[in-house]
Amino acid sequence: MKRNLSFLVVVLSFYLPQFGIAQASYIVNPQNVRIARDTFGVPHIFGKTDADVAYGLAWANAEDAFHVSQDLLYVSKGFSGRANGIDGAKADFFVHAIAARNLVNEKFETDLSPQFRKYLSGFTQGINAYAAAHPKDVRIKKAFPVSEKDVLVAYITIMSFMSNASDRIGDAVGGKYDKENIAFDDNGSLGSVGSNAFALAPSKTVDGKTYLCINPHMFMEGQLSFYEAHLCSEEGLNISGPMFHGSSSLAMGVNPHLGWGMTWNYIKRTDVFKLKMHPKKKLYYEFDGKWIKLEKRPVWLKVKVKGLTIPVKRVSYWSKYGATVKSEKSNNFYAVRFGANQTIKTPQQLYEMNKATSYEEYWKALRNNSLALFNIVYADEKNNIFYLSNSEAPDRNLAFDWHGIMPGNTSKNLWTKLLPNDSLPHVINPPCGFVFNTNNTPFNATCEGENDNPNRYPRYLVDERPGDNNRTAMLKPELMTKQKIAFEDLKRIKFNYTISKNSPLYQSLLPLFNLDTVKHPEFSKVIRVLNDWNLVCDTNSYGAPLLGAFILKLFDKRGYSDGTFVKGFTINEEETVESLKAGIDFLREKFGSEIVRWGDIQVNYRAGKMIPMNGFPDVLSPTYPKPRVIDGKTYLVPTHGDTYTMFVKFGSNGVEEMKSLVPTGNSLRTDSPHYNDQMELFRDVRLKEMSLDKDEILKKAIRVYHPE
Repeated sequence: MKRNLSFLVVVLSFYLPQFGIAQASYIVNPQNVRIARDTFGVPHIFGKTDADVAYGLAWANAEDAFHVSQDLLYVSKGFSGRANGIDGAKADFFVHAIAARNLVNEKFETDLSPQFRKYLSGFTQGINAYAAAHPKDVRIKKAFPVSEKDVLVAYITIMSFMSNASDRIGDAVGGKYDKENIAFDDNGSLGSVGSNAFALAPSKTVDGKTYLCINPHMFMEGQLSFYEAHLCSEEGLNISGPMFHGSSSLAMGVNPHLGWGMTWNYIKRTDVFKLKMHPKKKLYYEFDGKWIKLEKRPVWLKVKVKGLTIPVKRVSYWSKYGATVKSEKSNNFYAVRFGANQTIKTPQQLYEMNKATSYEEYWKALRNNSLALFNIVYADEKNNIFYLSNSEAPDRNLAFDWHGIMPGNTSKNLWTKLLPNDSLPHVINPPCGFVFNTNNTPFNATCEGENDNPNRYPRYLVDERPGDNNRTAMLKPELMTKQKIAFEDLKRIKFNYTISKNSPLYQSLLPLFNLDTVKHPEFSKVIRVLNDWNLVCDTNSYGAPLLGAFILKLFDKRGYSDGTFVKGFTINEEETVESLKAGIDFLREKFGSEIVRWGDIQVNYRAGKMIPMNGFPDVLSPTYPKPRVIDGKTYLVPTHGDTYTMFVKFGSNGVEEMKSLVPTGNSLRTDSPHYNDQMELFRDVRLKEMSLDKDEILKKAIRVYHPE
């Protein structure tokens, strides 16, 4: 075996320079990498160097999800249309339009540290080694080998997507902005995702320790589902937590000194500009009184349709504002400007956050300002806690109203830099001893009187998410309690399935709960069920199906998304009756009756295993289900929601206790025993014990091996 591995190292040494992978002049020896799988298949990756660990991470993640993670690489290389047809071709066009590859080529030699270059090289070597060893798993052979530049393009793409640039470009091409008085929020395609995070200082806890809850809510399957891993090198890297498939570092988690959670935030990151085109000269637009020609950037997209790969020509443009497209419905041109396609340092920042050993080092990493979004809730061994509404927020000219389509003819609104992180909304070490975020306003992150002041900030940092949601209404009173909180209490606080009567959602639903059954006797039974209900959305609830069906029909009709849980809504009697009737009809059609138990219709399902599931939209342990037929019967199966939980306790010498849980399993391979082996744990709310101690992990590991 060692001889074969040595031969592989020699072969890689010969070929990798041809692939553009060895710029950092470090070739990983797989014998220096060990992957230890624990009882639930979580990979604990050990290496001599950080680059060794990156190699092992790429390999381990590919073992569990290569069929998913390679999709992002296809997008980065313009091969998504060949892999995923028309939808994939749209992604290829997006990458071309935002000039991600151009940016990487321009900045690759200057903007990255040598240490990170070495790490990234190790990561790409791991991907390529896995692909070479498993050719049958590779869907598009021409996409390999992968280079460091490909990974950087992938990060730019995902950050741009999360900045809603893809929605803006798609809407511009589709003619949406040709209408007058168009306004848009910053929810975009991912508007229904959420997350919770909170941190408690020693003054709030029974044992005088610092606690952290990491609880992101994303997708149950696919590229944007979470993968749990532990990275540990002899160069100081030692972190455990979740990441998206195909990532080179963890998105959040805990190392021996500190930890952080992330939640989605809604700072306005992307602007759309309508260009003023010359009435006669084709492709000329006005800027500061002069006529400038658009740069035309054609691209041939390869699109797989019914087994055939067809070349399709498309054109994007480049203006002073950046990525520019033409409406298919008019002669209008629109430019889309945002921060995510102006930096290649996102994965380097995450790597530096992973390695930070102190509050100061963590903030130094944050000041790269290369994460497009995410609230950050932080805690460490020195009893520091903080909340930051992080974003690549443009430093805009306040003489303009930025809530709509901007005029694209003046340098006065052409922003050229981002606001520094520490000038964004934040709360650091509040005297009351806690910080939190539940995708609510940045100005409600701790107790009253200790929050940041919205008057310190421009409107575009304030208005996108102005209020609170049900999760805020449930979590904040728990954290404000005068009683000390024990580490064991975190489970009760976080795994809560209740709708608060103080939430915007419940207040908006009062016309339903107060519906006049004398006037509408046909609804007497269901209104009685709703009013007798304690608003707990567990598997035994009969009110949750009724309310869920009502919300489903109302939200579908109005096009509502997650922001509605913050903003609330108004509904008159006629609309209430209409949505209630539609909801009842839905329950009768799909489940045989309008009076059904929540656990009989909402289920956690993977690979033949079906378990009744607690949860509801916007409760602290949320589910966002969709109808799905399984064995001829319809169920509600969550597509996203409560996808990762970690509880951490810090003492003066670092991490003292850490536990984690996912709702299904850590692998995305349907034939893996770890595809669905945490479902019972999730049902019973039993978190698994985790560790950063190498000796302990190796002693308890089910399997330890070199990547081969």
